[in-house]
This record gives sequence, C-alpha cells and structure tokens, in this order.
Amino acid sequence: MHTTMLSIPAGSGANEDAGGVLGQVAVVLDGAGVPARFRAGCRHSVAWFSHTLAARLLGRAQDPSLPLRAALAGAIEEVRSLHERECELDRGGPSATVVAVRCTPEAVEHLVLCDSSLLLERTGEGAGTAVTRLTDLRVDDVVREEGDAVAIEARRNAPGGFWVARHEPEAAAQALVGSMPRDSLRAVHLVSDGVTRTVDLLGMHDDSSLAAALREEPHALLDRLRRQESLLPVGQRPRKLHDDATVLTISLDDR
Repeated sequence: MHTTMLSIPAGSGANEDAGGVLGQVAVVLDGAGVPARFRAGCRHSVAWFSHTLAARLLGRAQDPSLPLRAALAGAIEEVRSLHERECELDRGGPSATVVAVRCTPEAVEHLVLCDSSLLLERTGEGAGTAVTRLTDLRVDDVVREEGDAVAIEARRNAPGGFWVARHEPEAAAQALVGSMPRDSLRAVHLVSDGVTRTVDLLGMHDDSSLAAALREEPHALLDRLRRQESLLPVGQRPRKLHDDATVLTISLDDR
C-alpha cells in the first residue's frame, strides 16, 4: 500500500481542508465555509474544526471492530466536548464534509458524508471504464430546492435536508458506507470538492480520467486546476473562484 497526499489552499488564508493517514485508515475533511452568521455561536475557526475532527477520527477508526459511522460519531462527540462549555453550539458552529477509508487484508471500507468524494479505481477493466465515484449529493438537492442561504442553512443536519459533521453525533448515521474487496481495487482517491470541480465546473476531466491523473500526476493536475479557474469568464465563476483542494491517494496494487 502506497499513499500520496497533496493539499493546496484557496489563497493566503488557512487551509480548511484536512487529511491524513494513520495505519490502515485515511481521511479527508473539507471544512464548510458557510457565512460567519451561521456559526456565530462558536469562536473556533473552520480550519480548527476540520483538523481537530480529522485527528480524532483517525484515532478512533484504528479499532477494526468499530464501524466507521460509530468512529465518526465518537469523534464528533469528542470534538464537541472540547468547546461546548465555551461556545453556544445551538447558535451554530463550524462543520465539515468527511471521506474516510479503512483497509483490511480482505476489504476496503468507506464512509462519505456530504459533497467530498471517493473515487474507487477498480482492477481488471479497460482504461477509462473502471472508476466509481461516491458522493453524498443531498446538499446539491437542497441548494436546488431552496432560494436563499437562510432556507438552505435551516436544512443543515435536519430531517429531509443534508448532513455534515458538526456538533451533532447523529449526523454520522447519515453517512454513506460500504466496502469492496481489496483485491478488486487498484487505487482509491479521497478528494475534496475543490478537486472534483475539474469535472463538475471546469470540464477538464471525467471521473475516470481524473482518477488516472491523480494517480499519475497529481501535482500537475492541481497546477492546471488553478490555471483553468483563473481563465473562467466572469459570468461563469463560482462564488469562490479558488477553493481549497485536497487529494489523498492510496495505491493498492504496488504499481
């Protein structure tokens, strides 16, 4: 097993993405950059939350008998305990998307919560046809249905809405989970949505070619990403021209 991780911030501020590897577990979290008024109850930064939660999740997921949802719920509770006495979390707090994988000798377990993604690159198939992308798209559904930021925020971590890691451990039960036989996978790529905008926003790749680029030339991919973002016409630019972009690749076939 070989791992590679790259992360570039959107600009000169703190990188709100977080990621890491410990033993056979890997995680990538994307701190949710919502307006400050929606996290006014907490004095802590989004970067503090995403990095602190990533560390706690890595530690808890070391126990192979503990399901990944339970590991995430415990990590959320632990981080909550660090600041609930000084912060009014019922008035909102920082949050993050989560992607996690845990490799065992037989399988690769996964967890995906909100709109960061996991790319599963399978073996034994032709180039360009062997990639499955797992993304929790409920936040996109809510954004399409609601007309303003207040209405969208009201459906964060609420039944019928969308779910992220924040201070509610029950959000972990909403994560997408599963596993695949380890010998069926060539590589897995944990990516924040700053990376998948190469597909969804810029049209530079499809899922298959993105996975290949992440495995073969991740530095060059992120360089091209920044150049293409800068070339977007003003009318096509997203709210954030640049976004924190993080990829963590685990190669499983020793190639």
